[in-house]
Amino acid sequence: MKFLCLPGAYGSADKFQVQLAPFVKELMSDGSATFRFVDAPCEAVPPEGFEDFFGKPPYYRFIEPDEKGTNDTDVLSRIRDFPECDTAEDTMRELMKEGVASSVISTNRAIQYLFEIMEKEGPFEGIIGYSEGATVASTFLLAEQKRFQDTGREPQIKCGIFFAGWPPLDPSTFAMVLSDESDLMINIHTCHIIGSLDPYVAGSMALYNTCEPDTAYIFDHGKGHTLPREKGVVKELGDVIRNMMVEASA
Repeated sequence: MKFLCLPGAYGSADKFQVQLAPFVKELMSDGSATFRFVDAPCEAVPPEGFEDFFGKPPYYRFIEPDEKGTNDTDVLSRIRDFPECDTAEDTMRELMKEGVASSVISTNRAIQYLFEIMEKEGPFEGIIGYSEGATVASTFLLAEQKRFQDTGREPQIKCGIFFAGWPPLDPSTFAMVLSDESDLMINIHTCHIIGSLDPYVAGSMALYNTCEPDTAYIFDHGKGHTLPREKGVVKELGDVIRNMMVEASA
């Protein structure tokens, strides 16, 4: 199965390939999968104080504010004070309220960018996203579903793998999709790799809740907002993904 791989905000294709190397090695060891890593289309500058966390440039993002204003209008500037509410959906609503900049232009551009890559280099049967890349991957899956409804063109992607991440955006309205207020649902097989110690785990669970529950796997690596690298954990995750791939291809 061929996967299109989307890095997190302020990352790059090269950095993501290094971060995901143990997982890639596991699935390539028996020929289960191949991987195509891509940069996000928007050049970016990390928030002040986070430069060391994201490593050396270049930095890229898929989603950015339509109009550059104060940092407070960029939702990523709010992660220092991530809210805690009763439900994952309430947490995301609290995060997004009051003054978050519109990101319609870059979101639409990201969707078209991924369609173009798939046209030129596909078919891709799977998509992988980490953090912001997971949000964009899930948004793209809804865009594929919408295109199928509008034109009858069959989606390429059969399964999605999300490392952390937040819920998708509606490809029609560009509003965040929350399961307690929207009927939109990702209808293919998905695997959600979360860390129970991730301060943003509510976002991961809100993403999980937008996916068809009968075909959504969840895998907790027990750490933070990171990618699993321990050999035993990666082997266990690899087996989960192989099972999902078989089911998705049936």
